[in-house]
Order: sequence, then structure tokens, then C-alpha cells
Amino acid sequence: MAALAPRLPAYLERICRKLTGDNTFALPYWNWTTHPAVPDPFWDTSSSLYDSNRGITQSDQADASYIGASVIQGILNETNFELFASGPPPTSDLHMGPDATGMLEGTPHNNIHGFVGGDMGTFLSPRDPVLYTHHNMLDCLWTHWNNDLNNANTNDTTWTNFSITDFVDENGNPVTVSAAVTVLYPIFSYQFEPCSLTTAGQGAKKLQGKQLEAFLRAGAPSKLEFGPRFELRQSVTAEVGKPSTSVITVEPGALASGLQGGSHTRLVLTVADVDMPAKRDFFVRIFLNKPDVSADTSIEDPHYAGSFGFFFDESGMKSQEGAAGMRAGPRTGFLVDATPTLQKLNQAGSLSSNELQVSLVPVPYVRRQVTGEQLTLGRLELAVARF
Repeated sequence: MAALAPRLPAYLERICRKLTGDNTFALPYWNWTTHPAVPDPFWDTSSSLYDSNRGITQSDQADASYIGASVIQGILNETNFELFASGPPPTSDLHMGPDATGMLEGTPHNNIHGFVGGDMGTFLSPRDPVLYTHHNMLDCLWTHWNNDLNNANTNDTTWTNFSITDFVDENGNPVTVSAAVTVLYPIFSYQFEPCSLTTAGQGAKKLQGKQLEAFLRAGAPSKLEFGPRFELRQSVTAEVGKPSTSVITVEPGALASGLQGGSHTRLVLTVADVDMPAKRDFFVRIFLNKPDVSADTSIEDPHYAGSFGFFFDESGMKSQEGAAGMRAGPRTGFLVDATPTLQKLNQAGSLSSNELQVSLVPVPYVRRQVTGEQLTLGRLELAVARF
């Protein structure tokens, strides 16, 4: 939910314009795909852009696992809103994340927060000015996905009726921001310079004017209908530096059926009931049918399926009562479109017909001292999903 909060920078721009008297002021975006280090202006110690709490240095670069060109292209190739972005928010509270985090949010959004660290690694992230350039990049990609690639936002009323009251305008007055209205900002309020290296969808006819407005207002059904589903319902733990491989048993023919199901069918891997780690100094890479995987295995390996990171508000999340009366921490889940990886393995003749090996590889962020940190989850699922 954090990545898709309604166009976060818009009111900040209005405040800056009033304070500076510059009505042309617009926030830049940080294109971490082409420039994976935090931009130089944010390291000037005499500038208000500097935040001394960051967990990285000026020369450190974000990992290609979550911001590389091929990774971002794969996310933009996704045409279903819930897989591209996230499932619906479970409550009306901005600080409660979705139970099913999609790829834009779980991968570049969460991981850049974790990579920068310090204030950016918490819900105090607005204290670090780099936050706004990060979210502006996410908005740019989202706008490209909508307006240029003709992908529809969801028309689920849980989203369209969602409003946020955490903002003020340039006069200090509280404002309510409706998610349904923010999808029109790139038409009426601002336009982005190109921020994507992707070639996906460039042959599509680009909508203009009233057609584009009607398309964005209408949205489209995005709910994923799961079935058949194949679960591994048991606790899985992977320690940083020690990958963990689990096996999901699949009915014969189910994988082939999913791969042949057409443009509205996906093979979705759900990493569910994930315990939020107390320290979030690592992210997780996912490989399929790669039993010899290690932290050194390249993401260019055909078995690579994706990555996810962690970002949540400790003050807004409630613990849950464990079976033995112990207080358990908050949990979350991640959606991974496994279809492209399984297609590669199928074409190479290395896809088993009745099982799927899922390897989770926790990898520390640069400059993090990680000892004994673990990922623990309660369920893995592969499902044929249609929308």
C-alpha cells in the first residue's frame, strides 16, 4: 500500500512553490535503474537534502535484483493490477499494508527503502528528502504503465473509495485525497519525462484526451481468481547466507495448463504468512527448481523468479496472539508472477510435471552487519490464477 499511496509528492510541490515563489517548481525523480546510487545532491552535508541517518554511503549502489532494467521491464510487462501493484488494502488505514503485496511495491519500493536505510527504512521516511524522489520514480513507472502501455487500474471499490487524510495543502489546511482522483493527476496536474527503458507495449496505440481520461476513470476488474491451488502449509525458515529450498507438490498437467492458459492466466507464487523480521537489513531472492542456489547465483540465471523486501509501520501494526500465548509479530505476503520463469524452464525441458522447488535466498543490503537474521513464513502456494 505504501508504494501506491495517492501521488505522494503532489502537495509537497504546492508547498514548495508557495515557499519559494517559484510556480514552475516540480519534484525530480530518482531513476534508480539508470543511476543506482543515491544522487550526489543528497550527500552535501551543508544542504537540507542531507540525512545523516542513512545506512549507506555516496558510492553504494542498489542491487539489480530489485531495480535492474530486466527486473523493471518484467514488472511493467505485467498487465494485471494486483500483480503489478498490490492487492486491496485490508482496512481504511494507510499504515496497514496489503496481505498480498504485488511486484512494484514488494520489489523496487520496499527494497529502496531498505537499501537506503536509516529514516528511509521506517515510517519516518519523510525525514529523508530522498523519499520524494523515490516515490516520484514509482509514480513515473505507474503512469507509464497506465498511460503509455494501456494497462488499466483496478475498479475494485476497496481502492476507488479509498481516501487519505494525512496531507495538508500549501496553506496548512488538512486535505482529503481520493485514490480515484489521483489517477487523473498525470493528465491535469503534471507530466513525466520518460523514466523507463522498457520496450514493452510500444506498438500499442496511445490513448489521448477524453479517451485517456475515460480509460483511467473506468479501470477494469483485477481480482485474481485462484484455482487450482497447490500449498506447502508449514513453517519455512531461511537464514541470511543459508538459502532454504522447499518443494510444492503439483497435480500432473497443472503447470502445462497454466502455461497454455492465455493472456489472462498466470502461474502465481504466493509467499504467505511472512513474519516481519525485527531487523530488516536484508531482502529475499526467489529461484525455482535450482537446488544448488547460493547468494552468488546471478539473477540472469533462468531459474530466477524475483525478489521482495520489507517495509511497514511498527507503530501502526498490531501483534497477533500465537498458539502458545506468545505475542507474535505482524505478518505479510508477497505475490510473484512465476509464469515467465516457468516458461523458460519449460522451453529448456527442465520443468518437472508434478513438483516445484522454491528456493528463498536472503541477501544482506550493502554495509549491513547481518548475523543470524532470518526469514520465517507459514505458507508457500503455487496457483493457476485468472482475471
